[in-house]
Amino acid sequence: MPMTIHRKLEWLVLAILVLNGAGPAVSAGSAQEKDTTWNRALPIGAKWALQQGIDLPNPFGIGVFLVTMTRDIEVYDVRVKLPGDEPVSISNVASFDVRNHTTLGAVKVDAWILPLLNLYALAGHTWTDTRLNVAVTIDRIIGDPLVINATQDSDVGGPLFGVGATAVAGYGHWFIMADANYVYSDIEELGGIGAWFISARTGWSGPIRWGSWRAWAGAAYLAADRTLSVSEESPILGTVQVEVDQRPVNPMTLQAGGSIGIGKRWELMLEAGSNFDDAFVGVFSASFRF
Repeated sequence: MPMTIHRKLEWLVLAILVLNGAGPAVSAGSAQEKDTTWNRALPIGAKWALQQGIDLPNPFGIGVFLVTMTRDIEVYDVRVKLPGDEPVSISNVASFDVRNHTTLGAVKVDAWILPLLNLYALAGHTWTDTRLNVAVTIDRIIGDPLVINATQDSDVGGPLFGVGATAVAGYGHWFIMADANYVYSDIEELGGIGAWFISARTGWSGPIRWGSWRAWAGAAYLAADRTLSVSEESPILGTVQVEVDQRPVNPMTLQAGGSIGIGKRWELMLEAGSNFDDAFVGVFSASFRF
């Protein structure tokens, strides 16, 4: 996960200056003391950042990453639509327990637009193993209600695309970071599924003989409320449409991770997250900057 460590908390000033198309007021003596040579188009405001002592990374990056995630999914409404009829909810007679294990691999490209702002896009593939437990309760005129239980395992997957942004600031070896991305996966059996993943982290960094290290902790929120629509062909009823409203049971996770930079070009990153209940997230990435 790309990041740069600012030695001064002046990122807000930089954002205002860039948005207004102005340059910071720096005395000639101060400018002469700093090496502000930067022959790259990005990031915007690089000269000012160098004058403040900010260690700029190479502006462009390409990398691969792997994510594995397990969490419980809450089904809060199910509707069945028969040909010629309006959808009818069956949530009052059925309960659903869903657990997903998802693995995704993707290629990510990014660019530092500002010294504090990184934009990125990604493309890859996702694989999901879903275990569904269903309990249907049928009231009877005589006797206790009849409960029918069923379990189904399914493996689905499809191409994945996403975009996101990362903002970073810091002071000395300490840094803070906020990230937001939207990912869309086109799963043939279920249709398109989109999700927002929003996170914030804070941590510490330092130099090593051949590069740098970083370690951090934070929290993340998965906004993945969605409605799945499935069509089933019945020889008697025709096409039956089933709509399933679902969302993560616990969308929050706590995150902890670290990275090692090799020079200014290579970086390896590992992160793990959990809510110590039903969710686990693991991330590994390797990137090259140029």
